[in-house]
Amino acid sequence: MKMLDYVQLAHVRMGENLERSSELVAQLVDIFQSGSFDALRIVASGSSRHAADCARDYLQDTLQMQVSVVTPEAFVDFEHTYPQHALNIAVSQSGYSTNTIAALDYMRAHDMAAVALTANVEAPIKEHADIVLDYGVGVESVDFVTLGVEVLVEYLVLFGIYGGQARGTIDAKGVAQRLDDLREAIQANAVMCKIAEAYVQDHMLELSEHMPAMVVGNGPNYGVAEEAALKLSETIKIPAMHHEGEEFVHGPEMQITPGYHVFIVDDPQGSERLANIADALSNVTTKTVLLTAHPRGRAHEVAVPQVAPLLSAIPNLVFFQTIAAIIAERLKSWDVHPYLDAVSKQMEVKAEGYEESVNALKAKAAECYGM
Repeated sequence: MKMLDYVQLAHVRMGENLERSSELVAQLVDIFQSGSFDALRIVASGSSRHAADCARDYLQDTLQMQVSVVTPEAFVDFEHTYPQHALNIAVSQSGYSTNTIAALDYMRAHDMAAVALTANVEAPIKEHADIVLDYGVGVESVDFVTLGVEVLVEYLVLFGIYGGQARGTIDAKGVAQRLDDLREAIQANAVMCKIAEAYVQDHMLELSEHMPAMVVGNGPNYGVAEEAALKLSETIKIPAMHHEGEEFVHGPEMQITPGYHVFIVDDPQGSERLANIADALSNVTTKTVLLTAHPRGRAHEVAVPQVAPLLSAIPNLVFFQTIAAIIAERLKSWDVHPYLDAVSKQMEVKAEGYEESVNALKAKAAECYGM
């Protein structure tokens, strides 16, 4: 299984998880209800944090409470006090992230419930958490995770729906409507696989140019921008930055020259402001792209399926994952520079045994998927 295979598998796995949605999140909902919490704090790093940012607004809408997303470092140093009476959920897809493990250790040392979400309940994270929950990824054997990102967004959305029902902020009719919305977003994810692959095939040469990239998005799409910048950086090895819309035009845009990649993810309802920014920048660099569900016939627009606004990350993530997967494969840019590789052990971010776990996942992937 290659990276692109997992990108294109995501809608299938999300569909499967949707069919068992109540069961999938039941234990977390029970934990949430039993503690009478007033807020939710998600502690995560890298792609897991970006997925949480994609789902944060949805969680606030359904649970009707403050939801914060913080890095493990920030949590340990100063983000553990407010909001008060918060349920802390630490997320690590691999279960080997040392910074997330450190955050769980802090929770335990300070008499906080230490709840962990992971794709590998047998990983070292289980020794540092009171409760370890599998969020339904199945098997993903590529380090540059994609399947796990979408599945985590879906899991958090489902937790928001059923947690809201348990809290009384969503009635049975609302649950049914939101599940239908999620089903449509999953279908849009499948559609975006084809749209994204066609776009990459049509723009292969320009996407292969080793130039900086800037990705812009608001709300759930800020999480998309974060994850897009990470994927472009770690796979194609280009400098990539992420910004909210107005932050982008308050200085970062001043570096743009012809040749820069500029990706602007439109607001779900359509933003005239973002559309105008994209129009303007298309006169500076021909590699300006506006992902929008409200196209106006501009050459730099990529039309995306329209979904419930707070679920827009589910299809939009695919566009950038597909670019990263295909271009990195064409350029064979998976490996880091030899000088960086030589010192990588000094910057280790995974617990002991991680490489062995990846090899085990590859074997399991061959068994599960026949690839």
